[in-house]
Amino acid sequence: MIPEGFLFSAINADINGSSSEKEDLGLIYCKHPAFVSGAFTKNLVKAAPVIIGIDLVKKGAIRAIVANSGNANACTGDAGLTDAFMIMKCVASELGVGQQEVIPLSTGVIGVRLPAEKIIKKIAPLVEGLSPDALRFARSIMTTDTYPKICSEKAGRAKVLGIAKGSGMIAPDMACLAGRQATTLAVVLTDAKVDRQLLDIITENATEASFNAISVDGDTSTNDTLLVLTSNMIDADIADIKDAITNVIRELAMMVVRDGEGATKVASIMVKGTKTDQDAKKVAMCIANSLLVKTALFGADPNWGRIMAAIGRSGVKIDPNIISIKMGGLSVVDKGLEAKDFDEDSIRNVLSVHHWRSGPSARGGLKEILIEITLGDGPGRFKAWTTDLTYKYVEINSSYRT
Repeated sequence: MIPEGFLFSAINADINGSSSEKEDLGLIYCKHPAFVSGAFTKNLVKAAPVIIGIDLVKKGAIRAIVANSGNANACTGDAGLTDAFMIMKCVASELGVGQQEVIPLSTGVIGVRLPAEKIIKKIAPLVEGLSPDALRFARSIMTTDTYPKICSEKAGRAKVLGIAKGSGMIAPDMACLAGRQATTLAVVLTDAKVDRQLLDIITENATEASFNAISVDGDTSTNDTLLVLTSNMIDADIADIKDAITNVIRELAMMVVRDGEGATKVASIMVKGTKTDQDAKKVAMCIANSLLVKTALFGADPNWGRIMAAIGRSGVKIDPNIISIKMGGLSVVDKGLEAKDFDEDSIRNVLSVHHWRSGPSARGGLKEILIEITLGDGPGRFKAWTTDLTYKYVEINSSYRT
């Protein structure tokens, strides 16, 4: 289900020098100037494409996105910026658009220069290969992903298409602009007529409740980027298109956390009863990023003390004597103490549930472990998602560069 006005392409450029036949250079082209909104990593060490992208999104309209896997173009200094500009210029020339209308995206190893000349030689055939096949682009940006992440939704006659990659170095903390080795990259495309200011608002709200609410390993990448583009070709009900964009962004984030490197389980962490939503988020993300909590999930260990410890160090002022915790609907902690009806075997069974890792088909059958934390009677609430930490994660990341 491709939104009107968009075309896609991908090609192998052997960017990481492994002689793999995998397509590692992708292109998205819009036939008309597309309004663009974006969210970028808050990491102070920003990759060259992020630095460039922040500036271009502020201008409000673009025509193309050129993306590569195998190299993050991060920590490459002025040379990295020069390489990205060279590639943008070549893409713009082949498409007949302005260089400032091309946004670069990169993901892969940090600290290695892009093979710009090798990439530039592939730009002409990349442009020649433009077609409605979005799946090829989705595959071209994969690194340690086990499947291409793509989803869509309709809003009346309008369409919304989402494409993402991400599996490790996942704890996105992205700021929207309204005016990781592995990385979260996401592009959402629609043909609905949406005002630029409204597009910013939709993007910001959707990002906070999705990509900014997931964690695989607690590491925020140098390259995390979400771009939302509209070709403004189809009239659509604003409420419907807002819901569709929000749903697609959320589903992309869920695909990323489900595909966490080596993960066998996904847990949703619901925190409520705080003074503010921001307080609830701090607590939820502290639990989601806890290595001890994540290893307990892996081992199906009902060690609720690890959750209590994470709550206490979150930086949020709480009363330990009123904390309650449930796992899978079963009481674990009541008023800060082990619940009277706590049953270790029952909780171990709850934590033993594994989720599917079979790609997009997991959407209907995914099993999540629900952890509910109540910290008072305040209006604040936030839901986060995390994975377990497994031997496979260590194996993947102990030899990522070599």
